[in-house]
Amino acid sequence: MTRSSSAVRVVFAAASLIAGCITRGGDPHPLYPNADVRRPPEQVARLFGPIASVDGRDVSRLGKSFSVLPGCHIVQLLDKVGSINTNNGGGYVGLTGGAIFALRMRANFTYEIDVQVQSVTGTVGQLSILTWERPADGGKGTAIAPAKSVEEIADCQR
Repeated sequence: MTRSSSAVRVVFAAASLIAGCITRGGDPHPLYPNADVRRPPEQVARLFGPIASVDGRDVSRLGKSFSVLPGCHIVQLLDKVGSINTNNGGGYVGLTGGAIFALRMRANFTYEIDVQVQSVTGTVGQLSILTWERPADGGKGTAIAPAKSVEEIADCQR
């Protein structure tokens, strides 16, 4: 599976950690009109990850699993992410820089954004933001990079 990664700074801490694992199970929170009428998976795209906003709407308190209508969606990550390791009592808090993605989402596809710790030296390391598009059958994912410019976002929105 091909993945894109973007390194960002991470600082390890033992307290005040934010749970950072992606929840892929259960019903995703619908982010479309008339959300009280759930649409079948064939009509929506699913989005997973540490998301702050979708199309300018704050979704930071709605979980990590969403369903949206097909089309362009501007997704911004939470600025702070973290994870707790219950086996050894360790964990981390990291800064993503609020990375922004201009995603051309397709029905019956999943868009996964995962943040993982990479090279660690003492109390400082790097995070990798891994983002990919995957068909409903769970086939090979296609890597997606963060938006590189305002023009790229505007092009997606056209």
